[in-house]
Amino acid sequence: MVIYAGIYSPTSVQRVVDFVRIVYAFPSLTPVVIKPVGAAAQIGVPEAFKISIKLNKPLIVIPELNDAMELLKLAGAYYYSDEGEELELSHVLKTPGNHLLVLPSGESEPSKKELVGVRLFKLKDIPPQLPPLAILSILMYKLFYQVT
Repeated sequence: MVIYAGIYSPTSVQRVVDFVRIVYAFPSLTPVVIKPVGAAAQIGVPEAFKISIKLNKPLIVIPELNDAMELLKLAGAYYYSDEGEELELSHVLKTPGNHLLVLPSGESEPSKKELVGVRLFKLKDIPPQLPPLAILSILMYKLFYQVT
């Protein structure tokens, strides 16, 4: 089983770099940058690749959320949203297959068409006004250290 952590449509160079650094701080995670835009695509992704090469870790960049379903052979794809259902993270770890947990970059949202086959989720007790990378850190900590 592989767990992928994704960020959707970032536009900021720093957001891409910080995202990759956060993901690499947790064991056996692979970062996925989905639909990077502007400076994030032109400068942020190459910077993220430099980090991945230095750490000898994988980095995946894909143009659309739908591509992740096919290319990564996912058993489950989850997108963080305030409208999502509360998800028990332990169920993700117990379910066989590859899983992708995607967070919004805070800059643009996927269309309904892009979310076909993707489960919207949220976590109890996490303030929705937190920035995406703070939510990512909390999510990964809860996921890997079984904090309830």
